[in-house]
Amino acid sequence: MLRLLWGDIMKKRWSLAILPVLALLAFPAGADDMEESDEAAVLAVVQRAFDALGSMDGAVWREIQHAEGTTLSVRPDPESGEWVMNMRSNEAGLAGFDGVDRGYLEQWTAEPTVMIRGAIAVVWGEYDFWINDTFSHCGVDSIDLVKLDGTWKIANFMWTAETENCPTDPNRD
Repeated sequence: MLRLLWGDIMKKRWSLAILPVLALLAFPAGADDMEESDEAAVLAVVQRAFDALGSMDGAVWREIQHAEGTTLSVRPDPESGEWVMNMRSNEAGLAGFDGVDRGYLEQWTAEPTVMIRGAIAVVWGEYDFWINDTFSHCGVDSIDLVKLDGTWKIANFMWTAETENCPTDPNRD
């Protein structure tokens, strides 16, 4: 049966010209473009979060986050070395955002990993943190985002805050 069909196609060479059109219909152009644009949009939201932290702009944070999400930091206790967790709602985390620039700078130290499926995304990457041009700490950010009404919002923001073995610490031996 397949040979007969292929034979008919070959006899009607004009039908070969239509195969690329059928392929385009079966695999719409832009699927990869949509993933790339979503990735760019997700990273743009995270950069806005970094910028809002730098300026302590609570209005921007409120705009880019889902109020019912969580903010969670984990850092080693200076005395015991045990990991200590601090968790709060995104809305409660805005309490310290008063618009006073404290000289905070958070930046990626390498290209973060971005994973997207449908309306959820995760951004994971190493960062360093500076206060008034002085190195403070490093760690890993893990940021969950959700796409609501066509807009990416931060649902959960987790990070480690580490002061030892930071690859970008200028005082590192």
